[in-house]
Amino acid sequence: MPHLYVMVQKVLSRRPFRIRMSFLNSKSNLELAPISWVASGFQKTSGDFRVGRYQITETINIFSHKVSWTKGPRGIIRIVPQKGDIWALYRNWSPDWNELTPDDVIYKYEMVEVIDDFTEEQGVIVIPLLKVSGFKAIFHRHMDPKEIRRIPKEELFRFSHQVPSRLLTGEEGNNAPKGCLELDPAATPVELLKVITEVKEDGATQTAK
Repeated sequence: MPHLYVMVQKVLSRRPFRIRMSFLNSKSNLELAPISWVASGFQKTSGDFRVGRYQITETINIFSHKVSWTKGPRGIIRIVPQKGDIWALYRNWSPDWNELTPDDVIYKYEMVEVIDDFTEEQGVIVIPLLKVSGFKAIFHRHMDPKEIRRIPKEELFRFSHQVPSRLLTGEEGNNAPKGCLELDPAATPVELLKVITEVKEDGATQTAK
């Protein structure tokens, strides 16, 4: 899953592939909330980061996709969910998670689409995505507007990682569902890649093949 960020500083060569880059690092999460997230070993994917030392890499398949960011004071790089982004959320997230939290509690996910940009006051507005039956990685927005919810700044730790996606036009192939989203399988949690035959709008019951 794409949990790490890098800043590409210069493309040194295309063939063979060779670039100069720096990892984005963060030793604290106090700009979001005073909980032991980074200190407990969890990957931070939202908030403030600093540019680390540069290094040269010739490996191309470590990259997933571009992300949006803004520049803050003193060289800070800020990354937060943006309108139109697709993210995997930790379904069972709690501010009490620590290094003793069991894996079977942590690694349960749900997919959401961000429908309004992040602000300090309101946080992020999201709507759940539901699986389209008969497909591996195609989802659609929940049809019930009551499912729209706000995630405050203090709970941005719910966001596990961003998932690249594309909006289908219906011309991609036979039975391609127009207006739905095809997610990148490499960034989509494995449990959500099962092909299903039945879907309920509440997402509670799904039959997998």
